[in-house]
Amino acid sequence: MLIISGLVLLMFIIITAIILDQAFKSSLQIDLQDRLNTQLYLVLGAAEFESENLQLPKRLNYPKLDQLNSGSLAWILSASGEEVWRSDSAQNLPQQGLNNSLLLLPGDQQQGEITIQQLPFFYSSQGVAWESAVNSELIAYTFIIAEQGGRFQQSIGQYRMYLWLGLSILALILLAVFTMTLYWGLQPLKQLALDLNLIETGKTTQLTGHYPKELIGVADNLNRLLQHEKRQHTRYHNTLSNLAHSLKTPLAVLRGLVDKHYYQKSTAENRGFNDDKLVDSLASQVTRMDEIVQHQLQRASHVGPQSIQQSIKVLPLVESLVSVIEKIYQESLMCVDFDVEPGVVFKGAKGDLMEVLGNLLDNSAKYGGGIISLFVTNEKVDGPTDQLLRCRIVLEDNGIGINDESIADILRRGVRADQKQQGQGIGLAMVVDIIDQYQGKLHLSRSSLGGLKVEILI
Repeated sequence: MLIISGLVLLMFIIITAIILDQAFKSSLQIDLQDRLNTQLYLVLGAAEFESENLQLPKRLNYPKLDQLNSGSLAWILSASGEEVWRSDSAQNLPQQGLNNSLLLLPGDQQQGEITIQQLPFFYSSQGVAWESAVNSELIAYTFIIAEQGGRFQQSIGQYRMYLWLGLSILALILLAVFTMTLYWGLQPLKQLALDLNLIETGKTTQLTGHYPKELIGVADNLNRLLQHEKRQHTRYHNTLSNLAHSLKTPLAVLRGLVDKHYYQKSTAENRGFNDDKLVDSLASQVTRMDEIVQHQLQRASHVGPQSIQQSIKVLPLVESLVSVIEKIYQESLMCVDFDVEPGVVFKGAKGDLMEVLGNLLDNSAKYGGGIISLFVTNEKVDGPTDQLLRCRIVLEDNGIGINDESIADILRRGVRADQKQQGQGIGLAMVVDIIDQYQGKLHLSRSSLGGLKVEILI
């Protein structure tokens, strides 16, 4: 950033210097030409045409033209190029150095540069004519005023020196200011790196520093990511603990049955023991253990909200799920009406949304009256730092519905992940668990179709 700033500043300084130099030079040239024109009109005003000759006073009102080697020259040429008059300041110059083919027709003007004795001069000339009293002919003359260019070049050189000196000092000051500004502006990033290092070393669990508004979003996202990872770790730990605790009883029963089987086989009076009943009991407990393992591992595999979320198109997923539900319940299902705009997206894991919609559609098809209405849309809700894009799901059926008391019981058991609740036990428990992971909302009420209405904001 400093290199780029330095290059931009250098280009700016060079362009500025060129523009100012040209402006100053043009200003000096205009001033010089105005000064030469003033002297020219002064000499022209002092000239008088008498006795067919041009007469000028010995002293002019411009002192430099009367002073030798003053750098200002004036002379008059006839129409044939002969010198008619020269100022006292030009007395030491040779005759041939003053002609220079500068003759003009009456009424013409000319300005430019000439070289006199290898010295640069700026000049201004004017062609004039007087009418002869003898034959009424016009007698032409050319008035020439010249000024040495040394002072002009000296002024340009002095101006350029001060200009480049001032701009160089200004450039150094601006570079110093840029350096200090960048150092001060990047300090929050350095502090952010130090805070992340503290998290990596285990000295803190989240970013707690005061950051500028440009980094607040980054810090909040990192904190949400850290909190999510911490919740995920806790969730895995709790899931494994639940799994181990849930398997204790079936394992104890299995161990007891196996011990009983071997004990009864070794006892003579119980040789008539029915092995089929023992096998059925073992199978039942094994099935229960398998259900427990599958459910707990499935709960542990939910991704939950992500700090950096991808957008999942909802419409293709809904179409796929509805197609599967219609095939499974083709005998009892009459109509599945879904309203999902193509632009509706879900900010999260695809598996979580499939789990929620799949369980809700399955329950409505299983316990409803054959008609299902599904509506999914996006809406923005206020988050910790900005607005979050959430997905609103409304599902209705025409079943017998659930009374208010049962709705409250189902929700409480779902939050506790009660796997034994008939109907909407495990499925609803998983839905509630996913919604909780996304800090979403679930509401059950009476549907306008007569059955259950489920509203979810996730």
